Amino acid sequence: MKRLLVLAILITMVAAGPTFALAQSAGVVKQKSEAAYREYIKGGNFLAGEGRYKEAADSYRQALSLKPDSAEGYSLLGSALAQAGNYREAEEALKKAVALKPDYAEGYYHLGNFLKSIGKQSEADAAFQKAKQCRR
Repeated sequence: MKRLLVLAILITMVAAGPTFALAQSAGVVKQKSEAAYREYIKGGNFLAGEGRYKEAADSYRQALSLKPDSAEGYSLLGSALAQAGNYREAEEALKKAVALKPDYAEGYYHLGNFLKSIGKQSEADAAFQKAKQCRR
């Protein structure tokens, strides 16, 4: 009886082996992707701090290629693009950030500041209002 139980467990482990290995591999890939995403974000932040906004935007784009649903990534990309003078793309990125995360107060705040800086005061006011609502 004991032998049958051990044999059944071994058969189950062997049969589940590839599935278990794939699940482990997927977890490792996810962890490495998240780590790479964070490194690109850090690199972009460093470059932006140095005033190298076009390079920072490239780093944020790399981060977004790994995590395309990152509101933070789009917000940072939009800010870098705005500083680099690429206003159309900056506005798109900042709006995408809040579309991805509708309760992203910080994203609405950055969007509002950007819109205000390009003379879209009524849109900026709406973004600031949304930021306040999200903080409640």
